[in-house]
Amino acid sequence: MKTKKPFVAFYYSFVAVLFVFAVTSPALAQKSGLGIAAVVNDDVISVLDLEGRMSMILNSSGMKTTRENRARIKPQILRSLIDEKLMMQEATRAGISILPEDISNRLKSIAAQNKMSVVQFTAMLTNSGVPILSLTSQIETSIAWQIFTMRDLSKTIVISEEEIVDEIKRIQVNAGKPEYLLAEIFIPVGKPSQDQEIRLLSQRLLQEMQRGASFRDLATNFSRAPSAKQGGDMGWVQYNHLTEELRSTVQRLRPGQVSLPIRSIGGYYLILLRKVRNSPGLSSGNSFLKMSQLHVSVPDMKDTPTVKATAQKLISITRNATTCPQLERISSQAGYPFKASPLSGSMGDIRLSSLPPNMQKILGPIAVGHPSVPMVTGGGLAVMMVCKRTDEAVNMDDVRQKIEEKIKVRRMEAAARRRLHNLRRNAFLDIRQ
Repeated sequence: MKTKKPFVAFYYSFVAVLFVFAVTSPALAQKSGLGIAAVVNDDVISVLDLEGRMSMILNSSGMKTTRENRARIKPQILRSLIDEKLMMQEATRAGISILPEDISNRLKSIAAQNKMSVVQFTAMLTNSGVPILSLTSQIETSIAWQIFTMRDLSKTIVISEEEIVDEIKRIQVNAGKPEYLLAEIFIPVGKPSQDQEIRLLSQRLLQEMQRGASFRDLATNFSRAPSAKQGGDMGWVQYNHLTEELRSTVQRLRPGQVSLPIRSIGGYYLILLRKVRNSPGLSSGNSFLKMSQLHVSVPDMKDTPTVKATAQKLISITRNATTCPQLERISSQAGYPFKASPLSGSMGDIRLSSLPPNMQKILGPIAVGHPSVPMVTGGGLAVMMVCKRTDEAVNMDDVRQKIEEKIKVRRMEAAARRRLHNLRRNAFLDIRQ
């Protein structure tokens, strides 16, 4: 790593000298691509900055480097660079400076995520036409803004006891209701004249995903939501917490499916539905289940007609059972076309998390005294029933701490967005590209 610091420092110095010379020499600026793309207060974004960042975004997102794609993403990337200048200016005014080793350590981490050394990663970027400065400047701004948010903006955030209690009540009330594991790409529309441009960009991103581009990579590079840092991951979201524009769309999606661009008040969304579940509430998820089952052996599980007929018969004879004793009585009765196997009857107490994933998915949300659908197990099919469910004790101190941290993060992200909005509104901007 020590061998990289002189290189990074030399690169910064070289580009700075070259840029100053280019600005004073219009002819060189035109030839070298170091013309001015935008002026942000007292700072300049060069054409080289813009071109380098576009190359980096296209490369990391898996998008083809075509003239059409570059033209499509150019306004969005320029706005991102402008925001980064404003962030860095604010952090500098607050006395925040980033050491070269901080940048080097973050660069090393990014290279490791790509299973490369820093030297290999730098060479890969260079071979792809991406100047290392495009990445290091973004890293520097990201670290500086994070420090500014945590150090300066968090000072004014106070989470009251009432807010924590309200959040706990909300979680308890919504236990058992559907919630969705979502990811998002959000691209804001700053003014009406940008609407078509942002809509077309959203459509292009969707097309790139259909061609194999990663939702996570596109979200990281294009989304302006706070979730972009996690590849667009929003976590589990309940239906009533979605905006009105998103609710109907999410309900129609299947797991793994991405929505068409959705126009909201602030811009356009692309939503990926990962999974659907019933909310566990405050449960730790490690429930203990007292269970019974009716199990029938099937000699040949590849005999599809027999398997289907057995499943239908199991559904028919268990549909009216509402208690485990009733299910166990059915297991002991004779006269059916098949005989219950010795595996039938009480199964004792079982930790939910110890069951196979397919059984957890079925038995996790199922109500006590409700027969399950037939499941493949033990060389046959079984209908299972939860006789009693005991949730593992929840540490409320941990719950309260996690809720407080979650609310605080949400508040800091909102405060950071407001600060950036004000900086943008009050800035002197001269956009030339």
